[in-house]
Amino acid sequence: MSDFKHTAKLNGDTLNLVFEGAIDEDTDFPPVDLNSVKKVVIDLNGIRAINSVGIREWLAWIRPVAQAATITLERCPKSMVLQFNMVDGFLPPKAKVSSFYVPYFCEKCDFEGSHLFTMGKDVTNGPNGPVINFNAKAASSCSDAACGIELDVSEAKYFQFLKRL
Repeated sequence: MSDFKHTAKLNGDTLNLVFEGAIDEDTDFPPVDLNSVKKVVIDLNGIRAINSVGIREWLAWIRPVAQAATITLERCPKSMVLQFNMVDGFLPPKAKVSSFYVPYFCEKCDFEGSHLFTMGKDVTNGPNGPVINFNAKAASSCSDAACGIELDVSEAKYFQFLKRL
């Protein structure tokens, strides 16, 4: 039995969804009235894992929704960002990502965390593609002046999905 949960709130023609738990073979995504909903905003902050069958279930659910409505994904955890980069169609064409988490760490003080990157603030469009405007030290709660905090992902791979937005 999946621990996946969702909450839905309809506001006019906008459906706001909040997803929590694991996306797997037992996930039951909410129905979306594709005749009346024009915008779908999905908060993915509570997603803690996704497996291969969960990827298939996500694709089967998101494709018809993406054809009928505009989709905005918010507070995307690392597990979802990795799928954006690896699975064709996981991030539907024309979908928007408004914010996503990026892990970071400090080897000196053994500090690990993640920072919410917001489009337009931490990521902007430059003439040669996306520009990352992020100061990892400022985002951490480490008080050590010698802290060596840095991103805990390969920038070239992790931010690859931004080129499609």
